[in-house]
Amino acid sequence: MDSGPSSAPSAGNSDRRDDPIGFGVDSLLTAADIAGFRVRADGTIDAVNDAFTALTGYSRAELVERDIATLLETDAPSITDLVADAETTPVSTSLSLRTRAETVLSVDVHLETIATGDADAQAQAEEAPRIVGLVDRQPSAPATAEASSLTYGQTFQALADALPDGIIVLDSNSDIQYANPAIERILGYAPSELVGSSKLNIIPPRLRQTHLDAIQQYLETGNRSIDWTYVELPGKHKDGHEVPLGVSLNDFHYDDDRYFVGLFRDITPRKEVEQSLTARVSQLESVAYLGRYALENPDSDDLFETATDLITAALEVECCLVAENVQSSGPELGPIPGPDSRREPEAGPESPIDDAFRIRSAVGCDDPLRAFETKRPTDEDPHSLTGATLATDDPVVVEDVERDSRFPPADGQTLSDHGVHSGAGVTIGPLDDPWGALTVYDGDAREFSDHDVDFLESVATVIATAIERKQYERRLGETVEELESSNQRLEQFAYAASHDLQEPLRMVSSYLCLLESRYADDLDDDAEEFITYAVDGANRMRDMIDGLLEYSRVETQGEPFEPVDLEAVFEDVLTDLQVMIEGADAEIMTAELPTVRGDPRQLRQLFQNLLSNAIEYSGDEPPRIHVDAERQGLRWKLSVRDEGIGIEPEEADRIFRVFQRLHARDEYDGTGIGLALCRRIVERHDGEIWVESEPEEGSTFYMTLPRARTGR
Repeated sequence: MDSGPSSAPSAGNSDRRDDPIGFGVDSLLTAADIAGFRVRADGTIDAVNDAFTALTGYSRAELVERDIATLLETDAPSITDLVADAETTPVSTSLSLRTRAETVLSVDVHLETIATGDADAQAQAEEAPRIVGLVDRQPSAPATAEASSLTYGQTFQALADALPDGIIVLDSNSDIQYANPAIERILGYAPSELVGSSKLNIIPPRLRQTHLDAIQQYLETGNRSIDWTYVELPGKHKDGHEVPLGVSLNDFHYDDDRYFVGLFRDITPRKEVEQSLTARVSQLESVAYLGRYALENPDSDDLFETATDLITAALEVECCLVAENVQSSGPELGPIPGPDSRREPEAGPESPIDDAFRIRSAVGCDDPLRAFETKRPTDEDPHSLTGATLATDDPVVVEDVERDSRFPPADGQTLSDHGVHSGAGVTIGPLDDPWGALTVYDGDAREFSDHDVDFLESVATVIATAIERKQYERRLGETVEELESSNQRLEQFAYAASHDLQEPLRMVSSYLCLLESRYADDLDDDAEEFITYAVDGANRMRDMIDGLLEYSRVETQGEPFEPVDLEAVFEDVLTDLQVMIEGADAEIMTAELPTVRGDPRQLRQLFQNLLSNAIEYSGDEPPRIHVDAERQGLRWKLSVRDEGIGIEPEEADRIFRVFQRLHARDEYDGTGIGLALCRRIVERHDGEIWVESEPEEGSTFYMTLPRARTGR
């Protein structure tokens, strides 16, 4: 009969490492070829095998969590009493079992406590199902209780022999009375070698006395020094090495004697995974720390030393080197100052001229190995690990130098001559022109995993990034110095131009005026007009020079930023433009203006230029100007809107350029510098300025300025 779909956990999963019930009982049920179940102390079914579902006709989902008493005839002995008895002594009895089809079967039931496995809490262990029952239909001739016990004893023996987990039964003297075949696979001992011997043979010497004391304490007081439900302990293999074990323990009485049963599982694979994950986490933490260190510490050699320290600790290697490729066309960090046990000293008169590499930092490496690693590789001599690393684009991993064809024995020195038997190396910097190499060395032959190589490459990336950043900072500093020098020269030129250009203009203007006043009676109308044009041109030239000088001094002559009350600034601007405002009959409406952070003198110039422009280009109607402010995060967006002549949208960027005019001089006066100066001022305040306009519909100039921390 089909047992139907099952939603409960299968009793056949023999690898339930995290199962709080046990990793051995499920294997036992699965291995059984007769009906079996696992039951809690209150009679609730916890697990069944396929043979039991076939016998009863119920699916696993229908049986799990069901009271087993509901499957028995009403006149059957109390199943809870039988389960309670089985806690200490195996029980065999005959019962009447009712199937789903309402058929009553006469069956033999054997109940026995089996040691269970993994659990994380004692309370969980106390409630864990540990009673296993085996059910078989009675033969036509009733069997005696003695024969039934014998049959089930043989069945349990067969199941124990088939389990993949080790089972050992001890007496109260810690002598082994039984060991199943799996013990040989786990600890190397055949069962026949262990039976009759002391359990101390499979316990590491350092833990033997602790074991004896714990057994004695339990026998005298009943107190358990460890969690018997599940504990991880080392076992001693026959060849002497330790094996990590997951152990589940229990005890029972038989013929007035006390016995202990232990269920063992080799957890080496899991431990290896845990160790690998722990190592990987440590490596990632090291890379993260090194990245932060590189950002906070500008000294490259301090970074190299920190990197080599982290690598030797994370990979547990004996030696680590950071070597610079002196032939690289990349960044030059300069000589290392002074003698230092961690660093290669500066090249002196006695230094070989054919060294290809220079040690920037070394941990755990003696001087001969350092010297060997700096030599230039040749076809005749074997490569150093540094040379081999820089000769290829891929990481170099050497698990055994003596067997690696890249490092053949030769008359000259080899890595093995310096006590190196394994190592790994990665390049630092771009593959086409690496700055150097990062290498590790160990005195034993060992493997370097892909994670280990990834770790080295990550550290090399941090180092390369730090080197590049240092070079960028150096170049930036040089550029800043050049710009400052250029600005000084330009400023000097501006002052010179101011004096040298304006003086001739003043002379021209003065002499023209003198000519007009002295010879006015002798000049005709054309001459007077020509003189007027000349004086006007000289004055305009002087205004343009003044404007250009002011434009050039925005950065160099600006004042330090401070909180600036724009209400006060605007009042000053209105005072400055009072004559112009009254002459144009202008109406200026302002919202409440904020306090910003900036240069008060330049901000006054900014609003004066914008207001005078709005008045100048108002058209035929009296100017109507609106000034507003809107907060946008850490900035203020200010606007100056007029109802004047406006401009074409495509001219919106052009008007902010120096000496750009959209109208003839006879239409509107001006030098063409005012709005360019506004943009320069706003940009110095790390803001933006732009205009939105349409012809005959007015213009709105927008700008953003930084908000003062204590301002409105």
